[in-house]
Amino acid sequence: MTRKTTNPRCEEGSDRTDFVGMLRGAGLLLAGCAAAVLLFSVAGCSSTDAGEPSIASTAEVLEENASEKSVEYASFEEVAAAFDASALNLEYSKRDMDASFDESSATKITLSGDSASVSGSGAAAEGSTVTISTAGTYIVSGNLTDGSITVTTSENDKVQIVLNGVKMASSSGPAIDIQSADKCFITLAEGTQNSLSDGSAFTSEDANACIYATCDLTINGSGSLDVSGNYRHGVFSKDDLVVYGGSINVSAVEDGLNGKDSVKIGAGDISIDSGADGVKSSKSTNPEKGFVYVSGGSLSIDAEDDGIQAKTYLCIAGGSIEIDAADDALHSDLEGALNGGSTTVRSGDDAFHCETKLEVNDGSFVVETCSEGYEAEQVVVNGGDTNICALDDAMNASAADLSDDSESSDADTSTIALSGEPGANAAQPDGSIGVPDASSANADSNGQQNTAPQGAGQQDGATSPELPSDDGAQGGQAGEAPSDLGHALDVQDRMGRGGQAPGGQGGAPGASDSNCLIQINGGKVVLDSQGDGVDSNGNVEITGGTLLVNGPSSDGDGAFDYDGEATISGGTVLMAGAVGMAQSFTSGIHAFALVQASGSAGSVIEATDADGNVIATLTATRAFGCVLVSGAGVSDGDTITVSVDGAATMATASTTGTSGIPTGGPGGIATGGGPAKGNRPEGQGGPA
Repeated sequence: MTRKTTNPRCEEGSDRTDFVGMLRGAGLLLAGCAAAVLLFSVAGCSSTDAGEPSIASTAEVLEENASEKSVEYASFEEVAAAFDASALNLEYSKRDMDASFDESSATKITLSGDSASVSGSGAAAEGSTVTISTAGTYIVSGNLTDGSITVTTSENDKVQIVLNGVKMASSSGPAIDIQSADKCFITLAEGTQNSLSDGSAFTSEDANACIYATCDLTINGSGSLDVSGNYRHGVFSKDDLVVYGGSINVSAVEDGLNGKDSVKIGAGDISIDSGADGVKSSKSTNPEKGFVYVSGGSLSIDAEDDGIQAKTYLCIAGGSIEIDAADDALHSDLEGALNGGSTTVRSGDDAFHCETKLEVNDGSFVVETCSEGYEAEQVVVNGGDTNICALDDAMNASAADLSDDSESSDADTSTIALSGEPGANAAQPDGSIGVPDASSANADSNGQQNTAPQGAGQQDGATSPELPSDDGAQGGQAGEAPSDLGHALDVQDRMGRGGQAPGGQGGAPGASDSNCLIQINGGKVVLDSQGDGVDSNGNVEITGGTLLVNGPSSDGDGAFDYDGEATISGGTVLMAGAVGMAQSFTSGIHAFALVQASGSAGSVIEATDADGNVIATLTATRAFGCVLVSGAGVSDGDTITVSVDGAATMATASTTGTSGIPTGGPGGIATGGGPAKGNRPEGQGGPA
């Protein structure tokens, strides 16, 4: 898998008026006072551009003064060191959101087959080419069999092009070619249907899309627009690309929507079918650029590469998103955030990959199938509703790669075949997630082929884990446990009988990277993995929320895997998986127990505390041999009962742990689960 990067903190609708934060680096703090003065002076000025509001919004001030704040770096490592998500301009300007126009004063452009005519000033037609040369509003209607609209205004001019029932094709270049302007608005008139297409070869070496802009570009309005990018991209801006309205369908040989400096989507109904990335921003030399921000609207993406790819930051703050991607569904080369909305994905590789940090704060995120689910150096879950079905690790913390050779260019079109059959892991109406065929092969993060574990009793369409009950129901009737199950055994006892503690994740036994962290502070996380469920090459911290894991059946992986320390101070945990590589927590304020209890796909697991109150329940999606449990109200020394289809196994909870489950001998399980002490089985458990 090609490595990429992320780390997020974005708040939808928050004001970005801290100019000191915006003007950092290279001595630009000295410009802070001047920028503040500019903000107040602009607020009282009238614009000279037609239709421009008299009072500029914060976003417009930031746009107009971007060149004064912009800092370019020689390497991506420097960009990463300077990156601060709070400094990004995530706002929409007033004109982005306002699709109105004055028809009476606008210039009219009429397309007629192989020619065009102009009524009004600021534009001229020559054959099938219309050239707009001054600022203003231009209303376009009619059909053009082979021609284009070209914008060549001053770099300080703003242009609004209203598509009012347009069908236009261009065989040798962009249908709309914005060569110079400050900003261009393409407005889709209410109730109209519009279509634009280009040819498979361009005469210009610079342009690369059906709609091409060298300046900031906004698409708004309430009409419809079909874009066919037969040369390369559907819509491309060398600066910022904003979509705020309309019903937009894009098909493209390469990227669907590409804004080199940024892409922001705040409204609209957008469908993308792309031969490369669905949505992309690639600026790699500026820490305030290269981001993708989705805060509203509806977005459906079918991509042969990444669904959404950002160089510095990818934030989902709202809207409804569906992605089917051959590579990563969501990818950032630095940080990423889930702050709201409803997102459903299928991916051939990672569901959401960030290099440095992925933060989940709110919203719903459902992964029907993927190789790995959440992946970053630091994965922090503060809230939201996560449901991941993975062919490999469901949640993984591994070291970031910020090297320049990991960067992707505009021309990247590599693809990875989607794993599994369509619908194999589809979410069911009741919220459950089906299980992929155990024979499916999938590529791991190093591009190697892994065969999914052959779990006994695995079944398609198995019921997903159930959330803990709040009704205080009593646990199942205790039954006679087999002689080798009962209470948890101390690891020293097992080691003395030939057992071996499991090895750690990674190439070197027990190797740990202190930068790697999985932290769960809140929300609901439901994981179904054929590799490791929760896998950190460093530490794990659980302080709150609910974590339910259906782990692997193979002894080469575990429901819980880490190389450093694993602590728990809050929340509810129930993980089921194989015995061979099982680990528990190293310590915690909350007590925990790792219990040897086995079952098969469809078995109902219920954990209860000493008073019979239900801690959590889980319906197994494959065979398992042990269960890790912790929850509120469980104290050091308390008895935890784990019932599998009514057959009960009891264990003593502890706030300290010594090791994981040994693999060499018969019988019981240690209550602890500290850092791995030995090696994984040969050929299993390599680096993530």
